[in-house]
Amino acid sequence: MPPRKPRILLSAGMIQSGHSGVGRYVVELANRIAEMDTVELHVAGLDADRQLFNKLPDSAWLSIPARQGAGLRNLIWHQLHLPAILRKGGYDLLHIPSYRRVLAACPVPQLVTIHDCAPFRLRDKYGLLRGFFGRQLAPLLARRCQQVLTVSEFTKLDLVRFFRLPEARVEVVYNGLNHQLYQPRAEQDQAAFRQRQGLDRPYFLFVSRLEHPGKNHIRLIEAYEQYREQSGGEQLLVLGGAPWHGAEVIQARVRRSKFADSIRLPGFMDEADLPLWYASAEALVFPSLIEGFGLPVVEALACGLPVASSDRGSLPEVGGDAAVYFDPEDVAAMAAAMLRLHHETPAQRSARIEAGLQHAANFDWDAAAEATCQSYVKMTVSQL
Repeated sequence: MPPRKPRILLSAGMIQSGHSGVGRYVVELANRIAEMDTVELHVAGLDADRQLFNKLPDSAWLSIPARQGAGLRNLIWHQLHLPAILRKGGYDLLHIPSYRRVLAACPVPQLVTIHDCAPFRLRDKYGLLRGFFGRQLAPLLARRCQQVLTVSEFTKLDLVRFFRLPEARVEVVYNGLNHQLYQPRAEQDQAAFRQRQGLDRPYFLFVSRLEHPGKNHIRLIEAYEQYREQSGGEQLLVLGGAPWHGAEVIQARVRRSKFADSIRLPGFMDEADLPLWYASAEALVFPSLIEGFGLPVVEALACGLPVASSDRGSLPEVGGDAAVYFDPEDVAAMAAAMLRLHHETPAQRSARIEAGLQHAANFDWDAAAEATCQSYVKMTVSQL
């Protein structure tokens, strides 16, 4: 008789309809692991998100009540209701993909994915309560977990430093990329896309939710203004992403800009359209002050788009030698990076694009799913 497969419960109660980096991570991993024959994966999530997990059978779906789907109510559901579900369901392991949902008292081994240590690195990113939770409670909860996954070597070092986790307990599994979706697009498809979007000029692109100050939109707008004044060019600046904390500050700064009519705020960008947003741009400018990974950087590279990126956090690790880097607190340096990409010769641009394509090939969601499954098996083998 073959051995029983480990029964894993993955919490998807904090994925923001798949619009966040954590949301993308959970959806991509779950759909791939569901098709593997390594473990029996169940997912707990909101019924409004059920359609995102199209590879998961209905029998493996656990509904989180809609009234407990966000904020403090969601935290309480995890702490008070999830332990009983784990015991009753005979689960061997709980995977929590965000440190804010780690159980204080978990009846089974617990694996947590921690994407960054932003509360330590960027203290004004959060309010008083969220900052206290991230800096004081999260490390205590993380130390209750038998294993910790993270998405970059940079964040692993941060977890050892700030969370005081033993290095041996932290494993790096890089985020992946859907290479069937993120790839260069034909010029005629780009032209048709630009026409549909009303993009009548070349444009610089930043893909991130509108969050202030962590994503650093204000300095990017200032750098764009310097770029326009120094270059004499007429490129647009497209700030794609859904409004988030501090979005009103960004929107107000756009309105005050002397180039306001050239700055576009298209809102949330559906993933089906993202490759065309990337492929049709002149460059991605990614000025974030802290990232645990930075998915848009590798997505852009995979679509054949040159990248100018912040040199903070994991971004040099993720962008490798393919990107141009700048100090995100230095507006002039950011503008200079934009000018550098703009003035590259066709041969230089072609070489940069090829380097980006080769680098992006290192990231794959199937490989991430396989490595995550190996962690599941290692953690549960003694229980089966």
